[in-house]
Amino acid sequence: MKNTISNRPLSFGEREQQCEELFRSRGPFYHLCTPGESTLVLFENENDYRFAMNLIASSSLESITFEVMRTHLHVIGEGSPDSALESFSKIRKRLYRFYQSTGRVRDLDSFQAEVFPINDLAFLRNSIAYVNRNGYLVHPEHTPFSYPWGANRYFFNPDAKRRFDRKYGDLSVREKRQLFSSHNIDYPEDAPIVDGYISPAFFCDLQLGEGVFRDARHYFNLVSRSVESYRDIAKMLGDSLLYTDDELYLVVRQICRDKYGNARPEILSPELKQQMARTLHFDYKATDKQIQRMLRLDARTLSALLGK
Repeated sequence: MKNTISNRPLSFGEREQQCEELFRSRGPFYHLCTPGESTLVLFENENDYRFAMNLIASSSLESITFEVMRTHLHVIGEGSPDSALESFSKIRKRLYRFYQSTGRVRDLDSFQAEVFPINDLAFLRNSIAYVNRNGYLVHPEHTPFSYPWGANRYFFNPDAKRRFDRKYGDLSVREKRQLFSSHNIDYPEDAPIVDGYISPAFFCDLQLGEGVFRDARHYFNLVSRSVESYRDIAKMLGDSLLYTDDELYLVVRQICRDKYGNARPEILSPELKQQMARTLHFDYKATDKQIQRMLRLDARTLSALLGK
């Protein structure tokens, strides 16, 4: 249903004003994340991911959106940074106990969180989009609407919000304890369960998250941006940006135009290809295979260019 004033659609300016008013009336907002370049594998299989989803569902984090990655977590939330860190501390302890219960040893000393305040509407929008696109950039078989370990697929997706397999109240006591890996099973009976975890549509404030965008198209445009647009956020968080071939090729063409006066990287001289290969390797974290594809090099030539 469209928002209307006097039975007419809202103008661009009116929609933007609504977003600004919502932002000012709520908050404070933050981005909580754990080290993006951690070598610690936190979640090895689907059971681990499901536990992480239920762990966030049962935490006191006031989540707007979140993403569970193989080695780290992202949460966009509302509330004070101190309360967010306190909630994370409890998550960390429960995660440690979960590993113990499955017979695995995990040193979680490096699994620490940092909280970054979000002080303006544009930054909140970009942060939500950054988190919601994270999973599919790492896993190219997914889209932002199919990656299962976060709240991303529920944004502007009524079908996903309605979907559930069972309600929490339908579970036996044993199933409830298995769900949370805990004897404490106090949770709302009407909570919907999807694929073995509490649906993020139940505990994330999706109405707030969607409300800071003018409409679904505005949100999708931000999620579909070139990854280059989020370099500043990634740098602040300590994340490594992962580029698809399409995104990296656009970067390469732009560098060629700006620095070398042409848009065709394959015709660069060997000296310029060496410069480009080093730029892609060190500044853009491109894989060797990607650099080979971008510059049309074989593995031996690339190794020589990079001094490997």
